[in-house]
Amino acid sequence: MIEIESGKLRGRYVEGVFSFRGIPYAADTGGAHRFMAPQPVVNWAGVRDAFAEGDRCPQVEERISQMPMFAWYAQDSSFSENCCVLNVFTPGLQPGARRPVMFYIHGGGYASGGGGGSVLDGSKLAAMGDVVVVTVNHRLNVFGYTCLGHLDAEQFGDAANAGQLDLVAALQWVQRNITAFGGDPGNVTLIGESGGGNKVMVLLTMPAARGLFQRAINMSGVSGLQVAAPEQTEPYVDALLKTLGIGRGALHRLRTLSAEALLRARNAAMKAVRGDGAQPVVDGRHVQESPLTPAGLALHASIPLIIGTTDTEATLFLGEDRRNFQIDEGELSARIRAQFGMDGAGAAALVAAYLRDDPGCSAADVLAYLSSDLLARGPLLRAAEAKACAGQAPVYVYNFAWRVPAEGGVWRSPHMVDIPFAFGTVDSARCMTGSDPGRTVVADSLMAAFVAFARGGDPNNQCMPRWMPYETTDRATMVVNERCRLEHDFRGAGRIASAELRSFEPAALRRGPLFRGPD
Repeated sequence: MIEIESGKLRGRYVEGVFSFRGIPYAADTGGAHRFMAPQPVVNWAGVRDAFAEGDRCPQVEERISQMPMFAWYAQDSSFSENCCVLNVFTPGLQPGARRPVMFYIHGGGYASGGGGGSVLDGSKLAAMGDVVVVTVNHRLNVFGYTCLGHLDAEQFGDAANAGQLDLVAALQWVQRNITAFGGDPGNVTLIGESGGGNKVMVLLTMPAARGLFQRAINMSGVSGLQVAAPEQTEPYVDALLKTLGIGRGALHRLRTLSAEALLRARNAAMKAVRGDGAQPVVDGRHVQESPLTPAGLALHASIPLIIGTTDTEATLFLGEDRRNFQIDEGELSARIRAQFGMDGAGAAALVAAYLRDDPGCSAADVLAYLSSDLLARGPLLRAAEAKACAGQAPVYVYNFAWRVPAEGGVWRSPHMVDIPFAFGTVDSARCMTGSDPGRTVVADSLMAAFVAFARGGDPNNQCMPRWMPYETTDRATMVVNERCRLEHDFRGAGRIASAELRSFEPAALRRGPLFRGPD
């Protein structure tokens, strides 16, 4: 049992690690608190059992967890607006231990997901690294990211970035309480995968988050590199309000509707505008700059950063149609020509660039690498370049190249594959990772790098060769696999060739002929 600011907690002790789950860091966000900045927790009397994960924000369940290979991604905690909860995993409860704190933000874009489940259990990472691991739930989708400030700044000025404000509140909770769990509030590292990486990038620019963390790791988070202007989300908000039949003068009604009604209206609004307007915005109030603008880079100039991608991010999406794993050279050329308006010679030159990086590539390999460069790796490398050129804190880049053995390896190294390796929970993801002992070697390497970085801002460790910061001269990238290796300008020919293509919004690209084939 321990005592924090809100009261006493009883956790569990299993295999050398204490776990405390479902701890509230802010009050219920429903009813009168909906769309407001997070409010303080009411203290409780007696001892609170912290055995079960708390509720997740109401959401539409992701289809990914329904795919057999990604069943490990599913979580079974309930949904409610009382979702400002976190979990803590620690090897010991000595207040003076001052262990590094690794604060993980889940994926799912800005729309779905949660910080629980067996794969996000922080026990193995805490034990391996002698660190304190925190995982967190917060407001999402319509509840966490609906820009209403242009309609009523006084009552709804916090609504656009409410989900980000929840994360700030959780980090403030860490500052006030983590010593009771043996953690060091002055040594906090943010980690986020996909949507979590996006939120990490936004936190880097939030004045309210300044000083609450010292380092950051972005695993495949792309959309947070460019934060939207408020006016970009207005068509979505207009469609949302129109669906609900709520006019500008009746926004208070939004706090009386059921969560289910808001989710239905959100889905209708997304269909109406053919996109998702639930995202953070540069509101000038809580988010002042986009992370990669000169002013944004200045806001996180002193924060060391790791940026990582999986080797074939796009195969998660290409796998929605397994024929994408079997295309031939003619089909690949036709798709490139249809997507980018190239002639045959241009398509051939693009394919040739990828073959220079890997002469043994099949057409399906080239499709996977090209699509991944356009969706994720290219934008994230440009972010690393910008951070490196800012010149004040190092940025390290990795490529997670371990291949999923299922189905003969056709998935290669898809988006999300590195999550169980970062937590050391590869056994919980056996439906994807299989049982080959090599997977634990990869997990040990990735965890060791992240722990080393959390301790002092440098990921070098005994499991890997020397990892140099990313610079635009040599572009050092750590390729993470059973045998890690440092490469200079990894897949450089593909990087250069894909950078010359027109920029496409990711969702539109995934609907286009490169992914689906020409009409």
